[in-house]
Amino acid sequence: MLARSPRQARSRASRERILDAGEAVVAAKGFEAAAVAEVVARAGSSVGVFYARFRDKRGLLHALYDRFHLEALLRIDAALDPVRCAETPTARLVQGLVRTLVDLHRERRGLVRAFAVEAARDRELQARRDRLSQHLAGRLGERLRGRAAEIGHHHPERASAFGLAVVASAVEGAILFDRLRTGALAPSDDDLAAELSRLFLAYLGVRAADA
Repeated sequence: MLARSPRQARSRASRERILDAGEAVVAAKGFEAAAVAEVVARAGSSVGVFYARFRDKRGLLHALYDRFHLEALLRIDAALDPVRCAETPTARLVQGLVRTLVDLHRERRGLVRAFAVEAARDRELQARRDRLSQHLAGRLGERLRGRAAEIGHHHPERASAFGLAVVASAVEGAILFDRLRTGALAPSDDDLAAELSRLFLAYLGVRAADA
């Protein structure tokens, strides 16, 4: 493999600085309020360099999502590593995955919230989010396949996909939009992960003793 030329290395470094700056601005202000001028000023770059790297502000958002997508894939695949999961009880496997989802949303809350808001009017972005959800469901389904004896639900594969979709929606609502922070409910992230794990395991029909 040929080494990158100094010019290629500089171009890549410039793009990463703009992405870092764009993530900080979008996370803090949301996509609509984020201005290209503010992003490039934070990156120590210029508007001309920005448009040489991204077609427009929405192109930056898609690039930010692609970068987040790769990180999320690594985190999900680590949580569902086939070698480690082979020796992991089903209850612990589910608990670890739910915790990963909670942590990922918390750590990148502002950015992921912007993705969720913009996906409602950006079909391409929504399609990318759907692919991540499908990857997650597929990986979990693979790990639960062959564990029917541990799962009480009459259709384990369907229960895995449906339960995961409900849990992921609850994580998004609770962390990104504070939908569980009103009234008597104000769970910590630890409580949120624990309670959603219990709900998921109960729906799967995993025995209480195993959980």
